[in-house]
Amino acid sequence: MHRTTRGLPLALFTAALAACGSNSSGPGAGFECIGQPLPTTAPAGMTFTGQTKSGLLTQNALSGVEVIVSRTGTDTVGADTSTASGLFSITFLTGGTPVDGHLQLKKSGYLSAYAYPSRPLVANDSVGVLLITSSEFAFVAGAAGVTPVAGDGFIGVVVKNPAGTVKYNVGGAPSSSAVSTSADGVAYIANVAAGNVTVMATAGGNTLRQHVVNARADAITLTEIQP
Repeated sequence: MHRTTRGLPLALFTAALAACGSNSSGPGAGFECIGQPLPTTAPAGMTFTGQTKSGLLTQNALSGVEVIVSRTGTDTVGADTSTASGLFSITFLTGGTPVDGHLQLKKSGYLSAYAYPSRPLVANDSVGVLLITSSEFAFVAGAAGVTPVAGDGFIGVVVKNPAGTVKYNVGGAPSSSAVSTSADGVAYIANVAAGNVTVMATAGGNTLRQHVVNARADAITLTEIQP
């Protein structure tokens, strides 16, 4: 893309992740979690909250969005519909294990969106998601010099903590010539064949933790990459 409010912030996760320690011989600041094992336990129940919005240049709360939490390989584990303020809250059982799953957001007149955290959830979490229309998406793609292919997917990626080397945004707006992320860490992958896709990145000479998302046809998939 192109300018969808500060570089298409379609979904920004505030992940509840345990802090990682560092020492003089370990990775530099911001990369302390590289190579550390993921948690294997979680609370018996968790709550996912957030807000849905619409509008590329001026964001407004979007009501009536169906929000579904699904664990990978299973059906819905929780659902809610956003209020007049765009707010939603979904509480679900975990079985005591981290939740490897995603959010699905859909509303008539808007492109469906699927939001993936960078790693399985082990605590309550929150997310804000901007839904866009087909015409808004066409504007975004055109500004970046991309021609969307029907039946393919679109992935928006935020490289977190810190931003590194996979760039597409410049000055908060998508660029057709950038070769690594700028300060906001936003990248885009257009015309992705529908199906499971492994997302990965490098930053500061370090390989960040990779994970799998499902790129769905004619929909937007959102995720982030962290150490």
